[in-house]
Amino acid sequence: MSNPSITTLKIKNFGCIGSTGVSIDIDKIVVLVGANNAGKSTILRAFEVVTDCLKLDQDDFHNREIIADQLPEIELHSIANAENKPGDEWCAPIVDGSFLIKEKWTWDGVGAEPKRVGFNVNKNDWAQQADKEKMPWGVNNVAKSRRPKPHRVNTFDDPEIQAKAITSLFKSLLEDQIKNLKHKEDDELSRYEFILESLKSLRLDSKNMQKTGIKEIEEQANLILERIFPSYGLSITAPESIAPISIELLGEEFSVEMGVKDGISLPLQKQGSGTRRTALWTILKLLADKGMKAKPAGKTAKSFHEGLGPNTAHILLLDEPEVSLHPRATQNARDVLYALPENDNWQIMITTHSPSFIDLTKDHTTIIRVEKNIGDEIKATTLYRPEIAKLDVDDKENLKLLNLFDSHISEAFFGGKILIVEGDTEYSAFNHIKNEEEKNGNFQYNDLNIIRARGKVTVASMMKVLNHFDSEYFVLHDTDSPFTKSKKKDKEKSTEDITIYKEIIIKNPAWTNNEKILSQMSEKSRVIASIMNFEEAYFSEIIESDKPENCIEHLKNEEDSYNKIKQLLDSILNINDALLPEGAISWSDMTELKDHIDIWQGKNKIETI
Repeated sequence: MSNPSITTLKIKNFGCIGSTGVSIDIDKIVVLVGANNAGKSTILRAFEVVTDCLKLDQDDFHNREIIADQLPEIELHSIANAENKPGDEWCAPIVDGSFLIKEKWTWDGVGAEPKRVGFNVNKNDWAQQADKEKMPWGVNNVAKSRRPKPHRVNTFDDPEIQAKAITSLFKSLLEDQIKNLKHKEDDELSRYEFILESLKSLRLDSKNMQKTGIKEIEEQANLILERIFPSYGLSITAPESIAPISIELLGEEFSVEMGVKDGISLPLQKQGSGTRRTALWTILKLLADKGMKAKPAGKTAKSFHEGLGPNTAHILLLDEPEVSLHPRATQNARDVLYALPENDNWQIMITTHSPSFIDLTKDHTTIIRVEKNIGDEIKATTLYRPEIAKLDVDDKENLKLLNLFDSHISEAFFGGKILIVEGDTEYSAFNHIKNEEEKNGNFQYNDLNIIRARGKVTVASMMKVLNHFDSEYFVLHDTDSPFTKSKKKDKEKSTEDITIYKEIIIKNPAWTNNEKILSQMSEKSRVIASIMNFEEAYFSEIIESDKPENCIEHLKNEEDSYNKIKQLLDSILNINDALLPEGAISWSDMTELKDHIDIWQGKNKIETI
């Protein structure tokens, strides 16, 4: 990046975040998940106030209280290169030749200017009041130009304000283009600059006329004032004006509308919330690349934008981009947002309640769960970073396919108990148990997220992801058998009209995938296997089609089957010390698994009738 990127954000005593504080790892893409009112939007606000050096409102103080030893404190860690780094005393060298810079902001009251200090690497401590130099890059305006510029889009911003921000940005862009128009390409001045020069000359020529008029007003005023305040006089001065002359070229007739191509369009402020907000962050991104950003302003403000100066690095802060979007549009918006940081000058931080906004296959993505504990303390846990998970090409391909089949796999990131199952049958069976128990007033499965992997190899890939969570997870998969039957063309017996196949025994590919599951087992995982497969293990039958429907029929009509599958679920989840039913095993060794298969096959013979 030409400007520093942000790597860490630490927050204390700010908004709903108390003295325990939270620390946020920041990559190119940061996805904040968690329950409502857990502090996700507060984190976006914290980033915005430090990067723009904003004053705080009463609501920004923890519990809206201003307490001397519990004042807001926000710390930001940046990465700079040799071209844009501050003085050496602020720079901690990193292996790749870049530098880590730490800054901290504090506020001592509502409306007070923030106090910013840097971490002095020579002293190994934060700068003190007595130090000659207190902060990297000096004054705030210079420092701001060295950090990514925040672009915030809130969930419930006023539609009129959002629309005006967009039109203001567009007008600025078009006016800049108009101001560069020339009569001829080789003209020294543009047509706009020529008019401005004429106005400056007019202002200078009118100066003598101003002096005569001012003298007359001054004499008339003193005739009145000296009768009230004897010996006092009033004088009016008109120093040479240095204010820049400007002309507004585009008026209020400029607007932005949206609608079906070649159909009726409506003003942006009349569009639905999802459409309007998506248009806003799209245009924010495009215009930020051209050096402009939206700024907070009231409805009657003359300007809703500002220039960015030399800053070419940006971070888009989005609150719940999925709000009011159709599910298909949600996935499209996710793909567009994840593509923005392909330009090295962009980072993105979003809050979301939608599993569809999580893509496990993208590099440089951090997923953080924000939640409140029993004492109302905010906790931020980094659940996932691809470079730590070390997903290989096959893992990413597995997860891409899984996301196509079931976009809700990412529910695992939103909290609760996580159970990975291999196929549709287990998924249907456990959800049926969960729903039936809730009808009967049993809510112990209420926080259970059942993730169907749709294949054993994908089970292992999901385990690799979940191994980075800070909570236990559960797995149920089929053992399959070491060998299976296959058909092969018998070339000697086949003719041109008839193909003859012979049955052969081959090594079962599904069996070898058990080794991949074994390699991902950890102290956080409880892995259970159904011997051979779900149907054979618990219903003593082998079927080839309509497996979920067949399973549900068993559960609805057979009390013993319902109780057996409920016992299986309870045992997997360690509920009430339930034991595994026959047909289910806990394993941790391939030899052990093979022995269970041999015993099972010895007790369960298949005869052709």
